[in-house]
Amino acid sequence: MEEQYRQWRRNAIEERASAYTGGGSGDRISTQGLAAFESRLTYDDFKASVMQGDDGGGLLNYVNANVIFQAGVDFESKPIVVFCACSLPSPREVDYDRLLNLIIFRLDEFVESDYTVVMFTSGAQHNPGWNWMTKAYRRLDRKYRKNVKNVYVVHPSMWSKLVFQIFGKIVRYVFRLSL
Repeated sequence: MEEQYRQWRRNAIEERASAYTGGGSGDRISTQGLAAFESRLTYDDFKASVMQGDDGGGLLNYVNANVIFQAGVDFESKPIVVFCACSLPSPREVDYDRLLNLIIFRLDEFVESDYTVVMFTSGAQHNPGWNWMTKAYRRLDRKYRKNVKNVYVVHPSMWSKLVFQIFGKIVRYVFRLSL
């Protein structure tokens, strides 16, 4: 899988470099030029392009205001991160892969120290599919889980109870204790 990813990245860089040099068939970019071009493609560039998106940052503003945000600190001075699953937009209108990236970018602000998560799940009109949920769980590696000290689910819906029960079977025991 990793080899396929590297090949895909190399093809994308060559295509981009070809467009950059004029795209002529005889205009192949040198190995040094390709390496220089590749080194300029940073994680910050990727993050900025995902945040801006096709909608001019509208989804980013929606996510930061309605889906995931900080709501102060708890009695131990840990930030309280509120995740409103009830405010998730329709999957027909929004690319959920981009939505997941925006949620992860927002979580990056909190993962370096202990934090508490409060989830609101009741009244959700749009529930993500199982494929997206497993993809989201895989993308939230140890960096995101290790400093979560408490998870509070406010007014759990049947969907959220089912998700927690199923994922509770595969989640580490120590993380499950924080739920």
